[in-house]
Amino acid sequence: MSAEPADAPPLGGPLAIIAGGGDYPPLLARLATGRGHAVFVAGLEGAADPDAFAPSDIQMFRLGQLGRLLEVLRRREISDLVLLGSLPRPSFSGLRPEASTLKYLPHFARAFKGGDDHLLRGVVDFFEAQGFRVHGPAAIAPELTAQAGALGRRTATTEQKALIQRGFSLLSALSPFDVGQAAILADHRIIAIEAAEGTDAMIARVAGMVSSGRLKIAKGDGVLVKAPKLGQDLRVDMPAIGPRTLERIEDAGLSGIGLRAGQVLVGDGAALAALADRQNIFIEGVP
Repeated sequence: MSAEPADAPPLGGPLAIIAGGGDYPPLLARLATGRGHAVFVAGLEGAADPDAFAPSDIQMFRLGQLGRLLEVLRRREISDLVLLGSLPRPSFSGLRPEASTLKYLPHFARAFKGGDDHLLRGVVDFFEAQGFRVHGPAAIAPELTAQAGALGRRTATTEQKALIQRGFSLLSALSPFDVGQAAILADHRIIAIEAAEGTDAMIARVAGMVSSGRLKIAKGDGVLVKAPKLGQDLRVDMPAIGPRTLERIEDAGLSGIGLRAGQVLVGDGAALAALADRQNIFIEGVP
């Protein structure tokens, strides 16, 4: 992986990964380092696991230490950023800003007055106004995203593909309301829509209804669909699945997952495909 992908943006120097929780920030750090980029990780306390990034160069920050973070980035002459990883939405009152951060609070007070999309756009606008270039993880390592077609041996049937398309239509229609990025459909109807609880909790909700007998899903019928909202900034809010997602959809009795190709993170695609094959479910990237 020493060669840079042709569609990756030119980096003006070292790359900073502002990292939340989960497997994706460490994976991106390894891929970017393998391509010859000098990588600095700014880990967010309470979310990022510093041990997961070894041997990457990492420093931990609280959300209220934004001023200190900017000072470190400028001292290191870093202009290129990726913001990646899970982070519970903080409360504005819980930021506990240091003195160097106080002057930036009016910007974030406005960003907090809206849904997640509004807040994340505010974060991107802030870093760009400070002179940084914000890249999406897929621009640095496009192999992290779902490609068109089946990820493993199983492919979606004609009926399942129609259900996936219906799910995409649903998510597009819900986009103005800034709700979730996923839904579950079965038996020609909508079973669940992701809201603030997240995809895994939505799947667990369906699994609970199945196990209690409140919901019956015919074998090979139910599917999970995941796609970004219309106008979503994929640089900072790209949908993602992982091994845990596959384990939970099996508990819910679903037959597979439909993803928007190139717009959903899958991480280590080979490992995910092997897991899907063992569980006899499909993962389908749909253009």
